[in-house]
Amino acid sequence: MLIRDILKKKGSKTITTSKETKVVDIAHILAKEKIGAIVILEKEKVIGILSERDIVRAFTQKKTVRNTQAQEIMTKNVFICGLEDNNEDLLTLMVTKHFRHLPVIDKNKLVGVVSIGDLVKDRTKRLKKEIDQLKSYVTKSY
Repeated sequence: MLIRDILKKKGSKTITTSKETKVVDIAHILAKEKIGAIVILEKEKVIGILSERDIVRAFTQKKTVRNTQAQEIMTKNVFICGLEDNNEDLLTLMVTKHFRHLPVIDKNKLVGVVSIGDLVKDRTKRLKKEIDQLKSYVTKSY
């Protein structure tokens, strides 16, 4: 399935912030929105992503991170995908590279974010459908 189809099902609401936003404010946003990462934009361009994992890692490296700006701890080399990318390929990429959130870009603009959970959910639904079809075929054959 294509990322376009996954976004149609889940919606394209995307929470973003600037590189100057303090980590304490980002933590509140993540908790309020019940999300695991926030995309960092500058002039509508993705320049980073800050996840719960990044925040935890920062706590082990600094005495305090509450007033640290996003730009200091965000992941800067962000993998992105497009609407026509395939779920299976991206799932493999995310598992191999150990990340959980992927900004979706269309015409150089952020149009959504997919998580590894979104991709696994889609794959599981499709596999269940295939299994059901195979069971139906086998039982009708006898």
